[in-house]
Amino acid sequence: MPEIYVHAVKGRSVEQKRALVKDITDAVVKNLSVPADAVMVEFIETDPNSKAKGGVLFSDRAPPR
Repeated sequence: MPEIYVHAVKGRSVEQKRALVKDITDAVVKNLSVPADAVMVEFIETDPNSKAKGGVLFSDRAPPR
């Protein structure tokens, strides 16, 4: 059973997560030749105050345009 972990800062909508889970599952099915119900995808979400990039907390960064 393939397990895929998605690490991301909190804030994505349920619709975005559904779409990503579908795309990831389809890719794993295609490339690993396993049934879709064998693919597990888990989101590991981090608070923006607990993750940084380039020395700047995500909570201090400007929102994406």
